Amino acid sequence: MKKIRIAIIGIGNCASSLIQGIHFYKGKDLDDAIGLMHGEIGGFRPDDIEVVAGFDVDKRKVGQDIHEAIFMNPNCTTVFQPDIPKSGVKVQMGNILDGISAHMADFDDKKTFLPASKKQPTQADVVKILNDSGAEILVNYLPVGSEQATRFYVECALEAGVGFINNIPVFIASNPEWAKRFAEKNIPIIGDDIKSQFGATITHRVLTDLFKKRGVKLDRTYQLNTGGNTDFLNMLNRDRLASKKTSKTEAVQSAAKKRLAANDIHVGPSDYVPWQNDNKVCFIRMEGRIFGDVPINMEMRLSVEDSPNSAGVAIDTIRCAKLALDRGEGGVLHGPSAYFCKHPMHQFVDEEAHYMTEEFINGGAQGKTKKCLIIAAGKGLRLRSQGDSKPLTPIFGVPLIERVILNALEAGANEFFVVTGYQGAPLKSFLQSLSNRLGIPITPIDNEDWEKENGLSVLKGRQYFQEPFLLLMADHLFDPQIARELMAFPLANEEIVLAVDQNKSSSLVDMQDVTRVITEAGNIKKIGKGLENFDAFDTGIFFCRPVIFKALEQSSHKNGNTTLSGAIQILAEKNQARTFDIGGRFWIDVDDPAAFKKAENALLTEIEDSAKNDSKEETSVIKPVQQKAEKDR
Repeated sequence: MKKIRIAIIGIGNCASSLIQGIHFYKGKDLDDAIGLMHGEIGGFRPDDIEVVAGFDVDKRKVGQDIHEAIFMNPNCTTVFQPDIPKSGVKVQMGNILDGISAHMADFDDKKTFLPASKKQPTQADVVKILNDSGAEILVNYLPVGSEQATRFYVECALEAGVGFINNIPVFIASNPEWAKRFAEKNIPIIGDDIKSQFGATITHRVLTDLFKKRGVKLDRTYQLNTGGNTDFLNMLNRDRLASKKTSKTEAVQSAAKKRLAANDIHVGPSDYVPWQNDNKVCFIRMEGRIFGDVPINMEMRLSVEDSPNSAGVAIDTIRCAKLALDRGEGGVLHGPSAYFCKHPMHQFVDEEAHYMTEEFINGGAQGKTKKCLIIAAGKGLRLRSQGDSKPLTPIFGVPLIERVILNALEAGANEFFVVTGYQGAPLKSFLQSLSNRLGIPITPIDNEDWEKENGLSVLKGRQYFQEPFLLLMADHLFDPQIARELMAFPLANEEIVLAVDQNKSSSLVDMQDVTRVITEAGNIKKIGKGLENFDAFDTGIFFCRPVIFKALEQSSHKNGNTTLSGAIQILAEKNQARTFDIGGRFWIDVDDPAAFKKAENALLTEIEDSAKNDSKEETSVIKPVQQKAEKDR
């Protein structure tokens, strides 16, 4: 098998465990090997990885054989594979920039960095080293807080044309601008901030998800971590922790049913305990309420060797990046990023992220591609008082169509098709700008018959969909969790599923205009606006197989009905239209001034909750609302 040639930035504890692991698994029967998530990935074993270049700034390591440097101070991780032959690869001097915190000079030489006085490389120097070594992938193990240094090496990777794995909480793969640059050059990237194989974050996420699935209200939680390696010493400088705290906190928040206020969640490193060395100890406490509003408290202590715990994941990210290179796939690898990292561009529940990663490994491009079709062709007469183009009508500065796309993005959709009609030119111009800004593909589809029923707009997308896809309306806002769970719905080959709201007393619903649904045992029996004995509302959120296009044609030919509801009724009569209960989650059809005001109020309520959270990452959905709310006050 051909080797996977990697270069490493930072020959510290994590690099030591990774290199030891490469040699530890050499020649072993991987079916029975301990500590691997995947014995082989695309035919590649762990020992198919070869380190061909390395960068560091410590004078004890620069110029040394990389297989000797991994055992030098201040490295303190467990040595589980001491017998490693020399590699013939010398550690190169790296570019320090902001890679070393000033406070580390005050500690014992055996525990801290000792910067070398050698000339630091330029970008051109690093690119030449990468190209001359034949490196295919650059692995980032810089200290937390190395913002400038990370960006320097990312530029090097882009210029050299090598894949990039960002193991630290500097936001690169999760930044649309950086992601777009990797996509444009067709270079794969995985990130940001690697999860451990069995660490604090993944454990905290699983427990948070368990609270949610078992109906337990999570009121507050903390995660405290102590350790004695250079990572924990570096993080004594709290100024370097902003991205780390955001990364770890968001990883837990994204698994909760509802975001916790800032005062109710604390996640992050707590203290440096020198004698712990590479052993990390995590303390998790969760407080909540079960049936009958009765309190429940849970405490957990996890003790683990930090760097092997990281290497158990890195050994897979490297092989996934190599698969992408061999397949000619570039840009963010969404499945591996979501499964292996704390702060991916798009968060998924761990089961879905695992599924996407397995799909990617088994040959699916970028894992499970999730296309989304959005209907935005109509005139929207009832909302004309707010603007001439309904999809471009802003709610607190953010157009409806952008809010819908952002919601779908958060749910996991990664490719968009928007059917345009009335005021198509300005809408298409906006979509092009939005595509560039977010770094996502958005394809406009023209519908010259936009004045006719909405089913014709859906039919316009037929040529783009051969697999299941998310179908949305440009004026329906919703909780992204609805779409996320809907896309995980197990559809048979000739089925569609509609998200329905069984709260018939919802104050957000316009009873004069809403489409009503009669359900039976998880299936749609009837759908339409004139139904009387209904038990649910149509939310306008669908997950469809291409059978929907055939049903639209049948409805038109058989009944002269070109509405989407007509096609759904055709499928319902064949027991091919399923239902998914949204469980009381938020959705609203912004169809008239009254609904517009309700949507504003709902978003303001969300902002009041979010304002209590100290996360430094504000989404483009929330931020304009906050700004207007503050101005109005």
